[in-house]
Amino acid sequence: MVVVRVFSCLLGLVLVFLATPVVHALDDSGAKVVISQFLTRQNNNQGTPSANRHTIADLNGDGRPDIVLYWDVLGPTSAFPKLTLFLDQGKNYRVLTTDLWGQIENLTVKGPNIIVDTLALGPNDARCCPSVKKQLRYRWTGAKLARLQ
Repeated sequence: MVVVRVFSCLLGLVLVFLATPVVHALDDSGAKVVISQFLTRQNNNQGTPSANRHTIADLNGDGRPDIVLYWDVLGPTSAFPKLTLFLDQGKNYRVLTTDLWGQIENLTVKGPNIIVDTLALGPNDARCCPSVKKQLRYRWTGAKLARLQ
């Protein structure tokens, strides 16, 4: 009788664990694979795509990890910074890219908000050496990436 109860309890626990949906957990190495595949498909006559920084965060609050990537298109004498969101749709990603400007110093993600710290050219700065600190602020609205003032 005791053996049957123990077996029933164990079987019940196994069934609970099997019925619980598996949480999709993207780790850093998985993010790097997604980013690498994306960058190899970027054909740009301005230069070569190069990943810079990425963050894994849940931008849209759906419980699935999304990827925020800052990357550059490296030309012979310049770089064109870009920001790309990879929104986890389950089996694939919705990908959105926007241009950034300035020399990117830091990328911070807090919920749906993305803050990019940059250095911009001041009135007396040489092109190589921007010195004016600026912040670019974005928010994922559920439909688009909105630039905030």
